[in-house]
Amino acid sequence: MQKMLKKNKFIFAIFICCLALLPTVKVKALNSNANSNMIYENNNGIKLPKREYDIIIETYGENYFNQMTKEDYKWFEDIFINGTTIEVSTYNNFSNSTMGTYHSTNSKQISIIKSCSTSKCTIVTTTKWLANPTIRSYDVIGARFNGTSLYNDSITTRVQSSKGIERFDNLKQYSNGFGVSVKLPTDATNIIIDQKFYVKPSGTVFASYQHATKNISLATSKLYTLGANGYGNVFCFYSDALGIFDQMGGVDITL
Repeated sequence: MQKMLKKNKFIFAIFICCLALLPTVKVKALNSNANSNMIYENNNGIKLPKREYDIIIETYGENYFNQMTKEDYKWFEDIFINGTTIEVSTYNNFSNSTMGTYHSTNSKQISIIKSCSTSKCTIVTTTKWLANPTIRSYDVIGARFNGTSLYNDSITTRVQSSKGIERFDNLKQYSNGFGVSVKLPTDATNIIIDQKFYVKPSGTVFASYQHATKNISLATSKLYTLGANGYGNVFCFYSDALGIFDQMGGVDITL
């Protein structure tokens, strides 16, 4: 009897270990009506209820929350206030899995957040570098639309790093979406590129971030059109931009 108990304990331990090794998939729908009174406070006195805290952790990580300032919080205000359901989808270039899934990578991670009311959806696309990039040139971040369009012309693109926050307006716009070229800061660490814009509440938004694998000019970074067969289902590069970007997978979200 004692031997059988020991055997059962051993089998159970193996079962638990196997569960821990299973791959995780993170595509979260965070309901604003969730009943939770838990409040999280960071080093700067920023207090978030669990719903908002979950969004920050899913997209930016624990370290980002610990250092969030009032200016950082303002970036998320209309996401937290607008709409009843917030959805976060995350993807990176470590796996060939379908978009909207999450996998570990040692380079970078891209995610997309939506928050919709009856009249508009707030969209935030975020690329977080998990390792410091070697090449610091002009990268491109943007979105392609299918069945929707911009609600207004407000498109904000910023690069956060150890050197602070820099905003970019190198916009190239099409009827089915847009792209913005950003210059990665020299010698900076903890680089995060995010973009916020507003669309009509219908259809699908495809978002992509493409990293230049060698130094290029701003003009070269703008040599693209938008299409479903492009990098990340968004960017179709041509001419001198061909073969320059890393072809990272994109994310998509249905409105």
